[in-house]
Amino acid sequence: MRFDVVFFDSGGTLYGAESESDPSPGEVRRDRYDRVTAALSTFGSNVDVDQVRVDLSRLETSCAEKLGDAYTCDRLMTNYADSLELGSEVAACLADAYAGPRYASWLFEATVETIDRLHRSGVRLGIIANTAWPGFCMDRAFSGVGLFAYFTARVYSGDIGISKPDARIFRHAMNLMRCEDERILYVGNDLEKDIAGASNVGWTTAYRLPPSGEVAGTADFEFEETRALIDYVLEE
Repeated sequence: MRFDVVFFDSGGTLYGAESESDPSPGEVRRDRYDRVTAALSTFGSNVDVDQVRVDLSRLETSCAEKLGDAYTCDRLMTNYADSLELGSEVAACLADAYAGPRYASWLFEATVETIDRLHRSGVRLGIIANTAWPGFCMDRAFSGVGLFAYFTARVYSGDIGISKPDARIFRHAMNLMRCEDERILYVGNDLEKDIAGASNVGWTTAYRLPPSGEVAGTADFEFEETRALIDYVLEE
């Protein structure tokens, strides 16, 4: 086995396939105000969807500017719920409604098969993702597509207020996994945030090539098919 630990990026690395059967990521994001409006109605707050759109559009901008890397839709919804005199319990539910689903059909082909094979072979797996989704939303999404149980350590930028390529987020993940002295691979699709960031802390890197197939030449390993990671990780 070439590596003891493999950390993955999320969007663009695990997720990114085109789906004909389910809404697209863009469609899910577009409908966020409708989901929040529907969720509010279940708590007895009947707010017009157009008003929800206006209020949340304003808060999205102001909260992102104020919070920077610590911006999450949970903190956004806490601000919004406060304006409606609703508690943190409701805000957490609104955050899930705002985030929406991630569908298994968005996973690249053979993602679950590859993750399962690495796990059964004794490789410890984790996630390091730049995301405005709080941990409980990300964990729920991974659970929904059958991946949550595989990842021992999951680090989400908004939760800790640090984003890739900052070396601190990689070191934080390493401390969580307690793998400072082990052989670590990072798998991502962004040359600056993923590949350069992980390389700068001394990790080996694997780069998912873009749809064009254009080779970058800066990662230790480049791949198009997810299954290619099995041989790369497990062979000496």
